[in-house]
Amino acid sequence: MPAEENMKKIIFAGLLLTQLSLAAQEVRDLDSIVIVATQAAKDSPVAHSRVKREELERIAPTQNLPFALALTPGAVVVGENGTGTGYAYLRIRGSEGSRTQVNLNGIALNDAESQEVFWVNLPSLSGFLENVQVQRGVGTSVNGSGAFGATINMRTLYQSPGPYAQLQASYGSFNTWNFTVGVGTGTGSLFLPRGLAVDIRYAHNRTDGYIRNGHGNLHSLFTRVSWIRPHYSLKLYYIYGEQHTGITWEGIPREKLAIDRRYNPAGEYTDSQGTVHYYPNETDNYTQHHIQLNHSRRFAHNISWSNTLHITKGDGYYENYKQKSSGDHIVRRSMDNIYTAFSSIGSWTFTGAGKSAGSGEVLLGLNYAFYDGQHFGLITHQTEKPDFTNAGEYYRNLGIKHDASTFLKGTYQIPLGSNRDNALKFFADMQYRYVGMHMEGEDSDGGPLTHETALHFFNPKAGITAIINKDHQIYASAYTGSREPSRSDIKESIKAGRTAALKPEKMLDFEGGYRFLSGNLMLGVNLYAMEYRNQLVPTGKISDTGYEIKENVPVSYRRGVEIEAGWQVLPQLRLEGNACFSRNKIKDLTLYLDTYDHPDAWNPARPQVTEYYELTDLVYSPSFTGVALASIKPFVSGKSLFRNLEAVFTARFVGKQYFDNTSSADRSLPAYQVLGLTLSQPFKTKKAGTLTVSLFADNLLNQQYCASAWAYRAAFRDTGTVDVTEGFYPQAGFNAMIRLSWEWGN
Repeated sequence: MPAEENMKKIIFAGLLLTQLSLAAQEVRDLDSIVIVATQAAKDSPVAHSRVKREELERIAPTQNLPFALALTPGAVVVGENGTGTGYAYLRIRGSEGSRTQVNLNGIALNDAESQEVFWVNLPSLSGFLENVQVQRGVGTSVNGSGAFGATINMRTLYQSPGPYAQLQASYGSFNTWNFTVGVGTGTGSLFLPRGLAVDIRYAHNRTDGYIRNGHGNLHSLFTRVSWIRPHYSLKLYYIYGEQHTGITWEGIPREKLAIDRRYNPAGEYTDSQGTVHYYPNETDNYTQHHIQLNHSRRFAHNISWSNTLHITKGDGYYENYKQKSSGDHIVRRSMDNIYTAFSSIGSWTFTGAGKSAGSGEVLLGLNYAFYDGQHFGLITHQTEKPDFTNAGEYYRNLGIKHDASTFLKGTYQIPLGSNRDNALKFFADMQYRYVGMHMEGEDSDGGPLTHETALHFFNPKAGITAIINKDHQIYASAYTGSREPSRSDIKESIKAGRTAALKPEKMLDFEGGYRFLSGNLMLGVNLYAMEYRNQLVPTGKISDTGYEIKENVPVSYRRGVEIEAGWQVLPQLRLEGNACFSRNKIKDLTLYLDTYDHPDAWNPARPQVTEYYELTDLVYSPSFTGVALASIKPFVSGKSLFRNLEAVFTARFVGKQYFDNTSSADRSLPAYQVLGLTLSQPFKTKKAGTLTVSLFADNLLNQQYCASAWAYRAAFRDTGTVDVTEGFYPQAGFNAMIRLSWEWGN
């Protein structure tokens, strides 16, 4: 009898495992129907890197997503408050955030006006993601504002076949802590209809920050309801982000770096007795609601269709103390916007008959997005206990943007000879994009913002990959990219009366290289030349009415080589690294300095002082970046309790970079290196799940470095001198965090 009961248990367990295995396979297959058409295939002629879920978990849970991508080639990250928990920025090959396309499940997240993604509005986002692909250069066609230097494609977590629960608690330097809880039913749940699943994950972060007033109070929520059947899926996502942070964007003066690296001038004012005070509510506050509804359908084994409706509702404000000769006051500048987008993508794969026949895939995409953004400001002279309930509105303006695009892309692979491991793969991609923009109202300084424009872009792309013995790939490609001016570019040109002179930016991107992929070794070399036409750069020129004018520079470029390598030396040791060498130049640049009569008076004078540069460096573009990583699992081959212990050592190197376009050593940031360590030890149990203890340590050598800075220069006519105002963003010294996490299921 006991043997019979044991047999029943074995049969039941086998059936359950089979059910979960089939559910997992079904989930993966159906997830592939949700076509993320912006992602590049591993053998495509596009320079790209994939960051997997386990790699995303190697950063402190309070750091924003750019820090999870800091080890990808050519990446430079900046944390405004010194730690990466507040405003964080990512530059790839020197291209800033407004030139980087960011997609979540194939839908663009870039703000329609600034073209940026403000990562602080989506805290703990890396915990919601299955993987992230970073494409360098123009990359493949996208929905949205269009990549002009890089593309970041994020994919949310795969559906779990079975129920699960998660709990995390973290604490670290600068009184930083995180609490995360998540639960999911799984698609093979015993108490819901098969295929129906619900996932919920909530995270709360708090920090004092490294910089004074760099505090943050951040919330995020990820929810998903899925209905997955053998030939179709329906998924509803709701993602919520809420941020309350202190203002840190001013940077700190050079003279303060040696005295108090944690100084922050935001909110500083002096009373009638000469005492310095700080306004306590110098804060930035914003919330975002993201809703995605996706329906995917497989009509046959080789035809699928995916449609996604996306809505983002955002609103918030920042509050500033202003000390003026006309009287101290407090302003609250607000935004209230809504962004809606619809994307439809179809896929057809085909294979010819016969051993020598080719195979391929064709993708057709359609996208439309509409943005409605209100900007308005309130002002009060109640500086002690400000009340904005009845405060006067001193400006309001409206921005509307229509963005429609379509692309047709295809790949075709033909075998070379009888060995199907040798093949040529051709890639072609054509994108048409229409952008319509409308602005009205007045800006915060009273300047009118009346503008109407329509732009049409055509961006063809083509490439070829030679696959040799399956492991070797040689590729070459040429891509074109186009980009419309941002809201700030347009509004200053409106007030300066120079909108007719403002042109869209264009780029031709040449990429070529070699990849070797085997079981324990990876090598890659990529050469690139990004040739810009009419790139918009700040020249310092102002109009007759005093507004700064960004001008199109006729010729500029980024050219370089990227080297990547990875080697599984032993089961206990893996080594990885990359290095990027580049030249990033502007040809024939004329800069204009604001000009005043005398340093004691600061009365505006004309004409402006000019400076000419025949060849100069692009701002924020180091000629060298590098990464080294060593993953050590000392007991992986044994049966010890610590067989899953992992230690990951990282080193990031960033070369000298300039923070204006003059190539002046006086306005440059020295090269720096940052060493990090992550320790992780999971303890698995048969019934109670897995408890994992993790330690995150950064800047192990306590380097005193600045990751970014800005400069403003003014010339004085009477003295022939130049005044320089600067702001620096120092990063935290040695800092650490410990995390306890528990997971059951999955």
